[in-house]
Amino acid sequence: MKRLVVLAGFLFAGILVAITAIFIVGTLDNNPGCGLDCPSPDLNIALYFGLVIILAFPLLGYIFTRGNHLTMRRICASMITLTLAALFAIACFYVFKLHSKYMAAEFARPVRPDFEFMYMAIATREIQAYSEANGGAGAKRVIPQWQRCVIDGAWCDRKIKMARMRCKVGIVDVSELDWNAFSLVPRENLPGAVPMKSMNLCDENNKSDFN
Repeated sequence: MKRLVVLAGFLFAGILVAITAIFIVGTLDNNPGCGLDCPSPDLNIALYFGLVIILAFPLLGYIFTRGNHLTMRRICASMITLTLAALFAIACFYVFKLHSKYMAAEFARPVRPDFEFMYMAIATREIQAYSEANGGAGAKRVIPQWQRCVIDGAWCDRKIKMARMRCKVGIVDVSELDWNAFSLVPRENLPGAVPMKSMNLCDENNKSDFN
């Protein structure tokens, strides 16, 4: 009888922790308001967490207190340990998922012009660029087709002419051979910036604020 009461206690504790887990993980759910009719991986994970915790608490509680270990001290220690372990796992998962969502949101945010990068352009095809480095010697980056980039300026006095841009992939240097793969979007320039005539950034007739 005592054993059943102890297992019931572990089950009750597991239900409370499971409800907490479902609530915490469930806050990551971006359900658009259509209830259970919409697929929601985060909500499914929350429910799985809850189910595993409800099943694990009485099972592990039985293992930790079997035989001569069925004492109040052992029961309390086991219940506290299981609770802390479950909450720690939930917290780690929550932080990891939250970080992933922040990274996805940051990547999805469009680039905006500022006083350093004033001119908006859009890639009309996939373009190979280089991470920010002197002379464009950094690691290779790929600018996907239709991605917007803002232009800082160009090094026109070098053997290999490069343009400095900020895209979603970061600040990159683009070779002159690929400049014509960009299309200017003057209406999205920084307000007040003198518009460029073309992507021929080193043309003397193409006056702009970085010439």
